[in-house]
Amino acid sequence: MHIFQNRSVARATRKEGVSDEACRKAIDDAEKGLIDADLGGGLIKQRIAREGNGKSGGYRSIIFYRRGDLAIMLHMFAKSDKANVSTAEREALGRLADELRALSLDQLRELVLTKGWREISYGSEGRT
Repeated sequence: MHIFQNRSVARATRKEGVSDEACRKAIDDAEKGLIDADLGGGLIKQRIAREGNGKSGGYRSIIFYRRGDLAIMLHMFAKSDKANVSTAEREALGRLADELRALSLDQLRELVLTKGWREISYGSEGRT
C-alpha cells in the first residue's frame, strides 16, 4: 500500500499536528472494510482522530483509494469547521480522481519531489 498526501493535506496535517500514524490508521480501517463513506469514483471519506479527542471531534479526509494498492489524501477538514464537502468540492475532487487514476507510482513520486506532496511509509515499505 502506498499512501500520499497532496500539498494542502501535507500542510494541514503539519499545522494541525495530525500524525502519520493517525493517517495510517484511517487507511488501515479502509483496508479492513471500515469505510466511513464511499463517495464513488474511487473516493472515500475517512474520519481521523484528533489527538486526545477521538474521531467524533476530529478531522475528515477525502481520499482517492484503491484497496491494497494506493491511497491519496486529497482534502482534510476539521469537523468543527464544516460538516461535509460541498457539491462543487465533491465534483472537483471527482475530476481530480479521474486524473490520478492514470498516474503511475513513479509519476506520483515525482509529485513528491516537485509539487510538495508527501509519501507516508506504510507497512514494511520503509519510505516516507
